[in-house]
Amino acid sequence: MASKNLDTRFELIQETLTNPEFKSKLGRILNEMTPSELAYVIEASPPHERKIIWDLIQLDTEGEVLGELDENLREDLLSGMNPEEISTAISDLEVDDLADILQSLPEKMTNEVLSLMNSRDRGRVEKILDYPEESAGGLMNTDVITVRAEHSIELVMRYLRFLKELPQNTDDIYVVSKKDEYLGILPITKILTSDPNLTVREVMDTEFSPINVSSDQIDIYNQFKTRDLFSAPVVSENNLLLGRITVDDILEVAADEVEQDFIGFAQIEEDIFASPRKSIKNRLLWLSINLVTAIFAAMSISLFEDVLEKIVYAAILMPIVASMGGIAATQTLGIYIRAEAMRQLNRKNLRYLFRREFIVALANCVVFSIAIYAITSFWFSDNNLSYAIALAMIFNLLAAAIFGFLLPHLLRKSGYDPAIAGGVVITTVTDIIGFVSFLGIISFLIA
Repeated sequence: MASKNLDTRFELIQETLTNPEFKSKLGRILNEMTPSELAYVIEASPPHERKIIWDLIQLDTEGEVLGELDENLREDLLSGMNPEEISTAISDLEVDDLADILQSLPEKMTNEVLSLMNSRDRGRVEKILDYPEESAGGLMNTDVITVRAEHSIELVMRYLRFLKELPQNTDDIYVVSKKDEYLGILPITKILTSDPNLTVREVMDTEFSPINVSSDQIDIYNQFKTRDLFSAPVVSENNLLLGRITVDDILEVAADEVEQDFIGFAQIEEDIFASPRKSIKNRLLWLSINLVTAIFAAMSISLFEDVLEKIVYAAILMPIVASMGGIAATQTLGIYIRAEAMRQLNRKNLRYLFRREFIVALANCVVFSIAIYAITSFWFSDNNLSYAIALAMIFNLLAAAIFGFLLPHLLRKSGYDPAIAGGVVITTVTDIIGFVSFLGIISFLIA
């Protein structure tokens, strides 16, 4: 129902933008929407309409909308704002969201915005900016509640009532020493249900493992998934409490990883409404690479011109061999990339996964070589042609499993992202192997 209402509002906004008589209503419609809904509307609108919508959004909502937007689009909107406007827009955001937005700015602009903040917020944000964006330090929020182990539960409850408001997504408070060393967690539920006369030390959980500040975001995601976490403390190498990471941060990480894998695999731009110039630039690169690889495949075919002249039917069947190899290789490549993204690959299971893919390929070879032999025998009544395509199918499916697994591994070792480069390379390899094996076997059989 919510999705339907959002779609209805979006259609109304689009209608309003194209009809001057209704433009006075646009601001009211936008101000009734949540920040995430506004971000959706902006992202789903063409560039020339985004500026109109953005200018009508209330200033106290702009910061939250910026936090919901795609990073590239956020950078575009921020580029049209001065430091004072940015500082005002983001002043009420959580510290980690503040840091995310400032990381989208040029260094000079970041420093100017920081200079406009109060000393407390500036210090907290600068602490996060010191860490890599995709590390625990870059993800964490420094806004945490801490207590001492020797305090009573009653004192903790009085302290929480004094604060009146807890940081967003607070399910635990953290127990630290006088030197701010992490000692354990104290769940809110424990505070509410424990005897007020007990000390924190008697109630706290000392077995809860914190996250190291240098941990990679995918490792953190896996920890949240396997340990079923809602939040987790972040500590330094010396076990000093630095901040916390909450499940909403991890959901954003998961969504970003899925999006990046899809974008890389398809070699497309992130913003579907990007300017034609940007789209042309992005696509020209990969289409050019694909053209070069296609020329290599065509050159392999040209080696067998005499065969194609003698057996015209071979040209009809060539795409079948290449297509089967390409699809099989892409499947193996996808499995490798997914396992790698989930941090499930290591030296111990690498060989097992390779053996498994090879066994699957052998089974596919048996099934599809028999199937294609039967089909071509019935279709063309030519045993040489049927033998050739069946054997070529076997060679190409085996090659697809081998190269679909080894190529991304080699690309990663060489410093390239297999999600981006793997598809183009693997398709070329299976095309060439398919063409050469099929036409080569025919040449041998008719010699």
